[in-house]
Amino acid sequence: MTQNEPKSYKTNASVYTGIATGSSIVSLEESKMDLFGTRTAFDNLINIITSRSTLEEVGLRLLASHLLLEQPRKEIIEKQNYYELMKIVPPEVKALVIRGDFKKTLKNLKEFKETDHENFIYEFINYNHRHYSSKGIRSKIRVTRVQSSDLIEIQFTSDDPGICKQTLDILIEVFIEEYSGIKVNQSDAVVKYFQLQIDDANERLNQAENELLQFNRTNNIVNYYEQTKHIASEREQTNLTYMEIQMENAAAISAMKALENKMDDYEKTLLNSTEIISLRNQLAKVNLEIALKSNAERMDADQENNLISELSALQTQSFELQQTLNNAITQKYNIENTTEGVSSGAVLNEWLNKMIEHETAKAKLIVGNQKQNEFRQLFSDYAPLGATMKRLERKIDVAEREYLALLQSLNLAKLKQQNIELNSNLKIVAAPFFPIVAEPSKRKILLVLAFLIGFIIPAFTIIALEFLDQNIRNTFRAENFIGLKVAAIFPVLGLNKSVDVEYVKNRGLDIVSRRLILNTEAANEKPKPDINLIFSVLTGEGKSLLSELLVEKLSQFGYNVLLLKPKTDDEESLTSSNILYYNIDHSFHRVSSITELVADWSGVDLKSYDYVFVEIPGILNNTYPIKLFKSSHHSFLVARANRPWSNADKNAIKDIVEFTKNNNPQLLLNGVPIEEMESVIGDLPRHRTFVRRLVKNVLRLQFFSRKNLGSRYETSKDTENQSRNSFSIKWIVLAFALLLIAGVGYFVVYPKYKTQKAKQMEIKMFEGFPQTIDNNDTLVGQPIQEMEPQVEQPIRQLEQTQGVVQHQVVVGVFRSKENARQCYYLHKQFGFEPNIVELNGGLFRVVVGSYNTRNEAEKMRKEVNDFVPNANASIVLTTETPE
Repeated sequence: MTQNEPKSYKTNASVYTGIATGSSIVSLEESKMDLFGTRTAFDNLINIITSRSTLEEVGLRLLASHLLLEQPRKEIIEKQNYYELMKIVPPEVKALVIRGDFKKTLKNLKEFKETDHENFIYEFINYNHRHYSSKGIRSKIRVTRVQSSDLIEIQFTSDDPGICKQTLDILIEVFIEEYSGIKVNQSDAVVKYFQLQIDDANERLNQAENELLQFNRTNNIVNYYEQTKHIASEREQTNLTYMEIQMENAAAISAMKALENKMDDYEKTLLNSTEIISLRNQLAKVNLEIALKSNAERMDADQENNLISELSALQTQSFELQQTLNNAITQKYNIENTTEGVSSGAVLNEWLNKMIEHETAKAKLIVGNQKQNEFRQLFSDYAPLGATMKRLERKIDVAEREYLALLQSLNLAKLKQQNIELNSNLKIVAAPFFPIVAEPSKRKILLVLAFLIGFIIPAFTIIALEFLDQNIRNTFRAENFIGLKVAAIFPVLGLNKSVDVEYVKNRGLDIVSRRLILNTEAANEKPKPDINLIFSVLTGEGKSLLSELLVEKLSQFGYNVLLLKPKTDDEESLTSSNILYYNIDHSFHRVSSITELVADWSGVDLKSYDYVFVEIPGILNNTYPIKLFKSSHHSFLVARANRPWSNADKNAIKDIVEFTKNNNPQLLLNGVPIEEMESVIGDLPRHRTFVRRLVKNVLRLQFFSRKNLGSRYETSKDTENQSRNSFSIKWIVLAFALLLIAGVGYFVVYPKYKTQKAKQMEIKMFEGFPQTIDNNDTLVGQPIQEMEPQVEQPIRQLEQTQGVVQHQVVVGVFRSKENARQCYYLHKQFGFEPNIVELNGGLFRVVVGSYNTRNEAEKMRKEVNDFVPNANASIVLTTETPE
């Protein structure tokens, strides 16, 4: 069974993971993990490699790559496996293949697989195909960590070297993608979370800043703190200026009063004239306008230019009013000196100047009062704005700090993401190699296991059963179990057509009878009769049948025998003179002599009997006369050989054995297997064939056991017969040895020779065939010695004939039908379905296919030439008529 065991190819690859000692972007030092974390990481990686999803993806990619092949390639898949795949793949799956486009083909296969759970691809991937199913791939993968390093080693075993390497290549590609995808997805989730949080924080920060911006716009605040500081500073400056103006005004008023005191009443009245007062009011009004416009807020360039023009005009007007007022006062007061002797012109000029200063101060005071009111209003407005701005700034600060914290976390998450991507990018240290040498066969191990299973285990079972079997079975075990000496054995009297049971029974009775006679002869001057007790532990041991047979046998020997049996309803005596029945009553256990068993001995003379047999019922279930055992001459325990000997049986005969120490009972072993009788009667009288006798003698090494020893009384005829017998046995042994050698050669050597011959036929089948190509590009192969010229019909004539033109793929044309059969069986072994067609002229054509189109025939021809070694298939055009 192990001669044609498929070969096994193994390849492996090593992948660097960097789990334990890989580098890290986060730290310049190597990343370190504890032992538990390292084991968990490697377990995760190994489980990803052996997961069902990974292996299903590997199986689909492997299937897609093989379906894309138009012809088998040894580095990808062997021919046998390729054609096996092509046969089982249905047409609807083949239609999913897009030549030259692996991705689209794989996508089509996946979509077809997900349509339902009963399609071909789903079952193909999930069942037990050795190359493409997830179970088949998992059973051939072995993933281990290389000692305590960062490397993992992946081994894959297959019966195809191309599939072996390609499967491991695809597996490494798929599990690296899966592992990287899982790692990157974990880090992507963290980065995505922080990105969403940052967006929310940024929105809150923008909202808070917009609130502050809107607040500043509403309240015209550029910089609250600088503005308040500037306002306070301006207010102080304004207050100082206002005080200075008040002082100037007070000084001007005081000076005017002093100057007026130097004037008389008439002069004072003149100064208060309507003209002077009108000029003073005009001057005050102009000065007020100048003061108001000088303190106006900043404007744009055009308004600023207009303001400057207006101020210039007002100043000019003020100057003109001053001149007019001065002229008016001069004309009205044409006085040289005052009453005090002071010049009137000097006093008037001085008063006029003070009056101008007073009017100017009055205008400034009006403006100053306005400024004071503005500052008071401004301070009342700015007071609550500070608290609101503080709250808005605090809100912005909190949002900003939250945003910065999340931004820092995002940067750290992105850094870790890059670190994970760096570490999850597994590196192939040793790529899978193409195995060119098959793995050592396990044939020796299988043979050893077969030997253990076929010999040692049965032998151990037999020995164990031998020790565990508690049945008595044979003489040796009976003496060991029961502790009594076996007097004789008696076979089981069943139906056995191959053995003369009657002869064996008689020989067994002879042996038992001989034992009884010897017991009697060994006794010195014992009176008649010889009393023998026959008992058993249980009922049904066969003592009744054995007693009756012994009585009959001894009677045949000429002895006068009497049998005493317990009386039962179904007992029948042999003869009234040889058997008596006794009753079992309450006094049976006190019986000490056989005369006490039977109440009526009239007509019976005990001394006339040579043997008296007393049958005792089963002692385990009935009472028995213990004293009778001591008074009898011999006692025999009858036991069946096909039952175990228990402690109850031992205890049952214990008292009898101790009570009869000088005359212990003997054992009659009844119902022994008939084969055990060979130990006492020799070969069993059964019909044996010559071959059986020969084999038995060979096994016993008794080749010449029947040769008689020569003596001077032998006749010449006897000597001749013995010589003839010896000579015949020698030839028989020699013939048996030759038959044995021939059998070994036929069943062992010939199959190997036949296989080797078939391989040679594969090589030489077509070497002797020349190639003749006709006008139709047909190819016919024939043996060189037997080839005759063939005339091929042109294609145009075939087209004109009635019938269907067929393109037959022919692998050979032979004159010998045997050669055609050899070619037939050769191509049959390679999975093709050839046919033998008998042609006119005694030729035989071997055809592997018949097609309507030449393209189909050409495809089959290429397949045969590629798959069958040294094949030379050709295409022959034939016409098939409707008949």
